[in-house]
Amino acid sequence: MVRQSGMDLKVATDEELALAFKEGELTAFEELVRRHQGRVYAIAYRVTSNREDALDVAQEAFLKVYRKIGLWQPTTGFMPWLYRLTMNQAIDQTRRQKRQRHERLEDAQVSVGGGGKAEPSVEGTEAAVRSGEIDTRVRAALSVLSPAQKTVFVLRHYQGLALAEIAEAMGCTAGSVKVHLFRALRKLREALGDLRID
Repeated sequence: MVRQSGMDLKVATDEELALAFKEGELTAFEELVRRHQGRVYAIAYRVTSNREDALDVAQEAFLKVYRKIGLWQPTTGFMPWLYRLTMNQAIDQTRRQKRQRHERLEDAQVSVGGGGKAEPSVEGTEAAVRSGEIDTRVRAALSVLSPAQKTVFVLRHYQGLALAEIAEAMGCTAGSVKVHLFRALRKLREALGDLRID
């Protein structure tokens, strides 16, 4: 194992960095943030569908790493642990936002119809416009999924993780991941109707 004093941060594994941080090496934490902040943000954005919320989730996920590194065990791997923290934080953020929107609507007694999405501001080809519409519809349809189904779908289809990696990140079996993925795809097919989701 690499020692704190002689650690080359650029070549150290995530687990070596996490162990060094667990022993008090703050530069190891900074390197973990540098390595993974883009991917953590991407996961958060896919769940929240909102830039500001995703930034908040990413920041909170790394704060949890900072505060809870003592609970992390090397046997589980660092990335699955970080994914789990991120997904849990993103799901909590989404639930809070839904609750707040619901409360605001009740307070204002406003009936909203037709959605509030703005048209794309950048003109493009017909294919690009269609692709944007599909992405918007898929992100909206993700709200019909349970938190576990959404987690599996995002990690599989947006992050490209293997089923075994998702199982490790979620702390469950590969069989459970398959069940969640199957149910997520079935719900999305029903919600999207004319779009093909595989």
